Amino acid sequence: MSSHRRLLGSLLVAGSLLAAAPPASAAPVQWSVGPTDGRVSLRHVAEPGSTARDSITVRNLGAEPADFVVSAGDGVLVQNGAFDIAAGTPVDSGKWISVGGLDGGRLTLGAGERRDLPVVVAVPADATPGDHPAGIVVGVSGTEDGVRVQRRIGVRVHLQVSGELTPALEVRAVTADFSPSWVPFADGVLKVTYEVVNTGNARLGAAATADVAGPFGLLARRGGDAVDELLPGDSATRAFEVAAPSLFRASGELSVVGVAVGEDRVTAPAAISRGYSVLAVSWSGVAVLVLVVAGAALLLVRRKRNRASGTSGPAVAATA
Repeated sequence: MSSHRRLLGSLLVAGSLLAAAPPASAAPVQWSVGPTDGRVSLRHVAEPGSTARDSITVRNLGAEPADFVVSAGDGVLVQNGAFDIAAGTPVDSGKWISVGGLDGGRLTLGAGERRDLPVVVAVPADATPGDHPAGIVVGVSGTEDGVRVQRRIGVRVHLQVSGELTPALEVRAVTADFSPSWVPFADGVLKVTYEVVNTGNARLGAAATADVAGPFGLLARRGGDAVDELLPGDSATRAFEVAAPSLFRASGELSVVGVAVGEDRVTAPAAISRGYSVLAVSWSGVAVLVLVVAGAALLLVRRKRNRASGTSGPAVAATA
């Protein structure tokens, strides 16, 4: 689904009864949408070939009648990891969803009016097991500063097709870069960059931990990071920083473990580990060492010269 990562517009779909307010220059259109029974989102586990039924409620919170456009789409994650719905024609679970009570995909509500809209999810008989994220959006079109825009809010649909769940993560492209401190021999900063891919059929979060130490395991340090959610087929490239000793070389291990997201009941896969090593040189410390060694060498040379000049003198002739 990563190929469908296109933004809806101005508002992100997250779940329950989100209310949209217009800019001060626009008409006072305000509305909300959410599951009719007050849930955060629509959640269903369905067999292939079956039908799931639900409903959403749209409320016009403004003082004037308003026209809304209602549509369903495939669920995606945008670049910052937040959930959104792909624009355009859905190619997966978004096309399984139909919303009733509309006139050509449009809904007109009077001031303060609310409407319950039936939702039907018709799962194809050949649907593959696992998570198929989707959502339903309700939008209003208008003109702002001479530009035609559409603001949308909506409801997330957690749809899982029954069958064998195979949660799995893969870690790729682990790199480490060391930045020394200006303070001689002080800890530097190790930046660990990694890519994690959801190669299974269930959404997962990921928790990453990096251990780093100098030669022989000296001065070990640890840092961590987390990916809130990865949909099946999605990937995320993340980077985080760890304090690391400046002992000429640092090495360590990145460990990534999958975690269940929200109310999902899924068995997390085993942790994945990837090793790395990097030069960890305190250049200011090296400069100090060079100066100390140079100063010591100069002092030794001067001492040798002084000793040589103190022991030398005129030759004494021996007489019989």
